[in-house]
Amino acid sequence: MRLNRKGKGRALAASWLTSDAPVVAYMDVDLSTDLTALLPLLAPVISGHSDISIGCRLAPGSRVVRSARREVISRGYNLLLRLALGVRIKDAQCGFKAMRVDVARRLVPSVQNRNWFFDTELLVRAERAGFRIHELPVDWVEDPDSRVDVVPTALENLEGVWRLATDRWIESVSARLRPV
Repeated sequence: MRLNRKGKGRALAASWLTSDAPVVAYMDVDLSTDLTALLPLLAPVISGHSDISIGCRLAPGSRVVRSARREVISRGYNLLLRLALGVRIKDAQCGFKAMRVDVARRLVPSVQNRNWFFDTELLVRAERAGFRIHELPVDWVEDPDSRVDVVPTALENLEGVWRLATDRWIESVSARLRPV
């Protein structure tokens, strides 16, 4: 598949929404998570145990090799998600996810971000909609040649968190103001 515009979320949305597979998945191209973890990622979705399965670098049993800087950024970001958005997901940004295609077709159209924040927004919307999310401990090794530009990506993520937090607040207030 070839797209005219770049964007991680754009590529995932285009491929997932046109897939005829019962389960869709992706992993980061740098193979930070080993391919041997693919079947354990897919198993909870295929068996019906979960609607979505995600790799989790912060779960007990995970073995992670990365710089202190990336570790602090990751933990801080996931703490922000719990505090600002009330999510229970431990690791929203691990590039290792799978879900039933019907779940993707239901969620992806509502995800506004088509870049790096796509993962987080997708999972926040999934959790809010009541989908069952399985977090799989993974072995993960940071790619020292990573092309992710941390500052613009962090700013995009903060903007997305703000948007989802204010949407949640507006929805909550409007629900309380509706006549009974």
